[in-house]
Amino acid sequence: MYRASNRKAFTLIELLVVIAIIAILAAILFPVFAQAREKARSTACLSNTRQISTGYAMYIQDYDENYPPTVTERQAPPGTPDTADARAQYSYRNRINPYVKSQDLFKCPSALPWSPIGPGNWYPTDYGCHLNEAYLTPAANNHQKEYAGVGTIDLTDFGFNDHTPLASITYPSQFIVLADAGRSDKTSSRGGLYPQPWAFDVATQARLVARHQGGGNIAFSDGHSKWKKPETTWRSYLDNDWRRNPVTSP
Repeated sequence: MYRASNRKAFTLIELLVVIAIIAILAAILFPVFAQAREKARSTACLSNTRQISTGYAMYIQDYDENYPPTVTERQAPPGTPDTADARAQYSYRNRINPYVKSQDLFKCPSALPWSPIGPGNWYPTDYGCHLNEAYLTPAANNHQKEYAGVGTIDLTDFGFNDHTPLASITYPSQFIVLADAGRSDKTSSRGGLYPQPWAFDVATQARLVARHQGGGNIAFSDGHSKWKKPETTWRSYLDNDWRRNPVTSP
C-alpha cells in the first residue's frame, strides 16, 4: 500500500533565502580570496627582486665592485643595429644572466603581458634598474642636463653606472637598485627606472609601479628587498632612497 511522505519540500521563499545567503557569503569571501592570491603573487615578485639583486651583487664582485654602464637596450649608442644580438650587451638581463640562470625572474606575476618581442623591445622586463645616464652617449632621451646637474632637477647623485663603486654608496640598505617598473602607457619596462615623484612624463620612460596593493617591491644595494609605497621612497629632495649619498641616514 502506498504511503505518502511526510517530508515537506522547500518553499520558494526558503530557496530564495538560501540563495541570498550564498550570494552574501560569496561577496564576502571572493575579495578575501583575491587578496590572498595577490599576496602570493607579491611574495613571488619579492623573491624575483631579491634573486635579481643577488645576481647584481655577484656581478659587482666580478667587475671590481662596479655596476654596469647600461641596463636597457634603449641605451645602446646611436647606430647600434636594432637586433637582439646587437642590443643584448646593453640589457641588464643579459649581464646578470650568468648569475641568475633563469629569465623567468624578470616577469612579475601581477604585471600585464609583455608587448611583442622585436625591434625596440627585445628584452622586456617588469623590473627596472636605477641607472645614472651621465656617461651615456649624448642623446635627447638620456637627459644629460639633469645628470650634469644643470637641468630641471639635479640628478648627479642619483642612480648607478660603471663609475659607481659599491663603496661610494653611503647607505646601501637605503639606496634603490631595482624595483617593480613599467612605462606610463602600461607596457613593460626595458630595464630602466626613473626617480619618483619626479619622472619624465612620456610613454618611453619607466617608473616605479605600485602593482601590489598600493606599493611595489624594491631591491636595495645591500641585497635586501622589501615592499614600499612609491611616495615613501621620496622623503625629501635631499633625503631619499634614490640618492647615493642622502643628507641623513635611514
